[in-house]
This record gives sequence, structure tokens and C-alpha cells, in this order.
Amino acid sequence: MSMAVFLLVGLFVLLGLGTPVAFALGLTGLAMILVYDVTSLTQLAQSQFSALDSFVLLAIPFFILAGNVMVQARLAPHLFGFVRALTRPIRGGDAVGAALSAALFGAMAGSSAASAAALGRVVIPELDRGNYPRRFSAGLLAAGGTLGIMIPPSIVFVIYGAMARVSVTDMFKAGIVPGLLVTALLIAVTLVLSRRNAWGERAPFSLGHAARVALTALPALLMPVIVLGGIYGGIFTPTEAAAIAAIYGLAIGLLLYRSLGPATLAIVFTRSARMTATILVIVAQAIFIGFLATLAGIPQGIVEAVNGLALEPWMFLLIVNLVLLVLGCFFDGVTLLTVITPLLLPAVRALGIDPVHFGIVLTLNIEIAAITPPIGMNLFVIAGVSRTRTEEVIRGVVPFMAVMLLALIVVTYVPWFSLALIR
Repeated sequence: MSMAVFLLVGLFVLLGLGTPVAFALGLTGLAMILVYDVTSLTQLAQSQFSALDSFVLLAIPFFILAGNVMVQARLAPHLFGFVRALTRPIRGGDAVGAALSAALFGAMAGSSAASAAALGRVVIPELDRGNYPRRFSAGLLAAGGTLGIMIPPSIVFVIYGAMARVSVTDMFKAGIVPGLLVTALLIAVTLVLSRRNAWGERAPFSLGHAARVALTALPALLMPVIVLGGIYGGIFTPTEAAAIAAIYGLAIGLLLYRSLGPATLAIVFTRSARMTATILVIVAQAIFIGFLATLAGIPQGIVEAVNGLALEPWMFLLIVNLVLLVLGCFFDGVTLLTVITPLLLPAVRALGIDPVHFGIVLTLNIEIAAITPPIGMNLFVIAGVSRTRTEEVIRGVVPFMAVMLLALIVVTYVPWFSLALIR
């Protein structure tokens, strides 16, 4: 038990002090080896290398590259222009178009912060012209950006699939319905607030204008169709799909939109390499910490506690959600994903909870953490790109966070939302 206490206390103290996740995980694991001699440093190196020597994890650098290409190729204006042309006849149509654009861009970027940044730069100035309050538009884009990790392809799903040893394809399928549910709830809040406060202006629908912007946006719109259609049709694996997404994004950015050049490509590849290195180092350390946690008996202790308290699956999921919501106030999504997954999965399986369903519940918590103060990443991303005070973004995101909590409850206790497309 002393090993378990040492591991948990050391890890959360380092994280609480603001130590980067990879260093907090690595230093805690290294200290545990030196103090308790549970394994050798040679085995440490071998286990970390073998953890990363995975065909599934090869999808991460390609999806990161594809997402950065989409951002640098400036596809967000084309997507927003297309959706806006369809929604402009209704009250609040521009804001509804922003929510739908977030869903579409999320199906290409795979990253919450990237989606929020790319759309925030384009959409918020347009909503300003429609007399939407900056607080509202910033909150909408902060919440909408979180769809990037729920609507596939998602880097979170790839990491979770590797750590939980579940099919990444199943995770991609499982994320579609919950992603659409969250999108629908964000749109519902947008419509209610827009109509109640008479925000935005209606414009007549123009078939000619819609056709022109659709033609311009078509190459970008084909991206999720090609990637997800290929995966679900059994044409290629998620890893191969990631490579195709990166190649396709480079092709349309260079040849069709011509928004990529030598300077922007250098930015894309440099940023992608840094992000890939950061994530894979964290994954390696997290898998190692999971190994040490098993040696310390933490997962087994959780299983015994669950059995001893005679917890039903719904009770366990309620406790997990409450804990994750609290932790989300202090830790980022990567920390929640990499630390919590190896600790709770044995209890999840012991209770008969589908690990794919649990992965979706965990991802929804990570979405909410991205907009939860005081360290919600999307809050600061939107505040930065829109030059809005963070306090205003937080006030604007409250109604959208409320419906995301509703989605969390629904998805948690109605597994159909997660499992409908994989059964």
C-alpha cells in the first residue's frame, strides 16, 4: 500500500506544482524504481520503447500533421462560408453556422485547441458584424472547438485505443452519435439565445451563392468523407487513413487552395514534429506508470473497493464522472486521459462496462475539462485569438457547458449513443 501512496502522492504533487505531464509521470516512475526497486532501469527503457513500437500509434503523427495542414491551409473560412449560406435564412443563422462549422472542422482537425483557434480567428469577427455579443460568440467557439476530439478522427481515440487495447475503428464509430448529440445541443442553445435576444439578422437564401461557396468548400468537405468512409468501408485502417488525410490535406492546400507555401510548410512540419514528440513521450511515460501502478496494486485495489462497496455500474460511473469533473478544473485532457485510463480500466472490465463506452464517457469529460476554468485550454485559446478577456469567455461558455453536462449524463447512462454503430 505504501507503494501506491508514494506513486499517487508523488504524481499529483508534481502535477499540482505545474510540472509538465511527461516529466511528472517520468520522475514519479523513476523515483519509485529507485526507492522500491520494483524493476530495472533497463526494463524501463525496453518497456517504453516497446510501448511506442505500435502500428496504431503511428496514426498520431499523421493525424497531427493533417490537422496542422488544415489550419495552415485556411480551410475554416471555406467551411464557414458554405454552412453560413445554408443557415442564413433563420434567426441566429450565423451562429448556427459557427456550431456546424466546428463539427465539420472537428472531423478534419482531430484536436480541440486547433479547431477552436482556426475557427475563432474566422468566425468571431463575422459574428461581431452580426451584432452577436462577443461573450456569446467566444463561448460558442470555445465549446464548439471541443468537438474536434469527439467527432472522428480523433487523436484522443487513438491514444485511448492503444492504452485500453480496444479497436480504434470502433472508437471512431462510437464517437459519431455522441458528437452529433453535442452538436445538436450547442445549436439548440444558440437558437434559444439568438431568438430570445434578437441577435443576428436573417438573409434570404440564394441558391446561386450556396452553389458557389459549396463548390469552393467541396475539396475540404470531401476530407472526412474519404477518411471515415475508407475506415468504415474496410478499405484502410485508421493508421493508413491518417496518412491519406495528411497527403490529401497537403494536396488541396498546395494545388487547389494554394494557401500553403515553403514558409507555411516549414511551420506545419515543425509544429507537427513537436506535438508528436510531446504526445508520444507522454504516452510512453503513462504506459510505464500504468505498469508501476499494477505492481503497486492500485487497479486491483480499486476493483476490490468496488466489489467491497457492492457498487453497481451506474454508481461507479457516477463517481468517476464526479471525480473527473473536479480533476478537469485543475488538469488538462492529456493528463486525465493518460493517468486515469490505466487505473480505472480493470474496474471497468470487472463491472462489465464496455471499454468503448467508457472511452466515450472519458472523452466527454475531457471535452468539458477543455472549457472548465481555471485552466481550460480552449478558454485561453479563444481569448487569445479574439482578444477577449478570459473572464468574458468563461461567462459566455456557461450555457454551452450546461448542455454538455446534460450530454454527459445521457451518454453515460444510455450506452446506445456510444455503441449504436458498432453493434
